[in-house]
Amino acid sequence: MKDKIQMDTQPLILIIDDDPDLRMGVAATIKKHGYRVVTAEDGSEGFEMAKKNLPDLILSDVMMPPPNGFELRKLMSYDPQLSSIPFIFLTARSDSSDKVSAITDGADDYITKPFVTNELIARVGAVIRRVHAAETRGRDEAKAAAEVDMERVRREILQNFHHEIRTPLSNIIMPLELAVNNRFNDPQEQGRFLKMALSSADRLASLSTDLILMSNIDQGNLNTIRQSLDFNSDIRASINKRLERYAAKKINFTLDIPAEGKIAAPRREFLHALIHLVDNALKFTPEQGRACLRISPEDERGIVIDVWDNGPGIPAHLREKVFERFYQISQGDARGFEGLGVGLAIARAVFQILKGDVEILEFKHGCHVQAILPKLLPGEVVYG
Repeated sequence: MKDKIQMDTQPLILIIDDDPDLRMGVAATIKKHGYRVVTAEDGSEGFEMAKKNLPDLILSDVMMPPPNGFELRKLMSYDPQLSSIPFIFLTARSDSSDKVSAITDGADDYITKPFVTNELIARVGAVIRRVHAAETRGRDEAKAAAEVDMERVRREILQNFHHEIRTPLSNIIMPLELAVNNRFNDPQEQGRFLKMALSSADRLASLSTDLILMSNIDQGNLNTIRQSLDFNSDIRASINKRLERYAAKKINFTLDIPAEGKIAAPRREFLHALIHLVDNALKFTPEQGRACLRISPEDERGIVIDVWDNGPGIPAHLREKVFERFYQISQGDARGFEGLGVGLAIARAVFQILKGDVEILEFKHGCHVQAILPKLLPGEVVYG
């Protein structure tokens, strides 16, 4: 039969009518043409059946015990799950005002009784095809819009990545070429250039670590082996090295960590995450502003790491958004800061895989980021 629906998943039709004979006859007719059917004997049951089954289309009588067909359609319009379900009225009322009222109330079609079976099936098929076409068009439009946005972000990522590599690479090659070709007459000048090359090499190394850790996160093999890190030789030294990048800003930075002691965490991953938290604060702290790193090892939750700054802060509605990868990049040409915009994403991933977390807390004058490194579990081994 040509008009029989040929689909892997047949559309589900809900038939609502208080006349059992008519309800049974319409259901049998609909089933013969390839549709699945559920039925209800009044508006109240129809509403519950609609919520339970989420049909592809509803055929409903108008004159029923409350709620009648019009009232039922209006009731469904208030429910986000039901409001978009196509609706066809079946009724003996043929007055034109009733038809206008039905369409105004959101019905997709209006069929008067008695009706010809072929007309009923044709109307049902037409509504389902129209809805399907609209959904397909909507998906295609959404897909096209998403592809445009993705292409824009991709271009921004590549452009920024190109800048992040080219700039430090140039600052490495130039002084090394000058040194090799004996272009320096002043040893102090040579030292300044070589120091610039070393700083740029450190930037490239940090960028490489970002890419490696992001790859490890995506592949689910981020290192979780706990190693012993010394507060002074590992943490303090790493922070002081990063502070050198921001020396020109003359930031009043407070490093509040224990004079002695150790932390048990994956060495490279933990230090890189910690540096990103500090770097984020230093980046947004104004010139001669204030920033602080405090590590409190005695909290019942484990080791608590707090990073403050008196920069512009982060609005509440963006405090989760900033943990998305490349979020900074998505600001396009308006970006005013270096980096790929992955630091907070990496930091959170590192702490979460250790059963901790990183979050942005309420802070009146700037930004307050807090990270929790849980205590060692019983039997957990620390290496190194």
